[in-house]
Formats: sequence, C-alpha cells, structure tokens
Amino acid sequence: MSREVIVQRIEKSDLIDAKKELMIEIVQNKKEDDFDKKIDRLYRQFSKSSSFKKHAEKMVCRDDEKLKICNMMLVMSVTLTLFFLKAVLFSSYVVNFSVDAIVGCLAFVFSFINVRTKYRTLKRYNLVRDFIYLDGLSLLLCILFKMFFPVQVDFSLIILLVDYYLCKKRFKEKAFKMLEAN
Repeated sequence: MSREVIVQRIEKSDLIDAKKELMIEIVQNKKEDDFDKKIDRLYRQFSKSSSFKKHAEKMVCRDDEKLKICNMMLVMSVTLTLFFLKAVLFSSYVVNFSVDAIVGCLAFVFSFINVRTKYRTLKRYNLVRDFIYLDGLSLLLCILFKMFFPVQVDFSLIILLVDYYLCKKRFKEKAFKMLEAN
C-alpha cells in the first residue's frame, strides 16, 4: 500500500483534524515504503505509539503557543475596544473622536482576527464549544462591568485576564484527552 493511499484513507476517517494531521505527518516521515503489513497496526493502535505521543506533544505545544499569543492580543484589543465603546456612549474621548475611533476600530479588527485564529485552532481539537461559553461569558461580564462601574474600578481587564489563564490551563489538558480519545 502506498503513502498516498494511506493518506487518503486517513483523510476520509472520522477522526478529529488534529489527529489526522499527526497520522499523516508520521506516515510521511516513515522511511520505508512497504506499509502492507504495518498499516493495520499503525491505523488501529496509533495513539499508543511513542512517535504519536512525541508528535502530539509538539503539535499541542505549538498550538498552545499560538493560543497564548491570540489570547494576549485579545485581552489588549478587547480592552481597547471596550474603552472606545464606553467613550462613544458617554461622549468622553481621550483625545478626540477621530483618534479614538481609529484606535477602537483597529482594536476591533485585531480582536476579530485573533478570535478567528483562536477558534480555527480549537476547531482542530473539537474544543470550540467548551471555550465559546467561557469567552462569551467573560465578554458579557466585561461589557456589563465597563458600562456600569466608574472608571476607577475597571474589572473588565481582570475578567479578560482570568479568561486568558483559564483558557491557557484548560487547552493542554483537553487537547491531549481529545487526541488520545479519538
């Protein structure tokens, strides 16, 4: 059986995307081309092999770093976006409307880009549902605290930082479980 046939067979399987990528990467890195005797063992007991665990650890670490960067950028950009929204609602701008609007719009665009990258990465592990509730709740709380509490007490940044640390902690645990389960 050739590499192409094995790759096609893996792509058609009902595994999560991250596990498919790991399996394809390991098949592509194998030096021998004779998979006839080894394919069934490789396909059935894949998650128990040491090469899978090594590649899985590298992949999860790489995706964890990506999520850390996205979450840090989200904390900053969502905070700036919320500052702009509050300034618009209460007509109290830092510089003037034009400058605040430019900063607020750029922060919103960065937020959108980072949310898209974050959920694209989470989708590979089928973890979108777990994290969307956490992010939605934290965003809703940020908006409520930002609009109803005075400027001296800014809980929105604290809520976003708690969301950052919870996401960071939960991703590695859940990603390894998802890779081993499917």
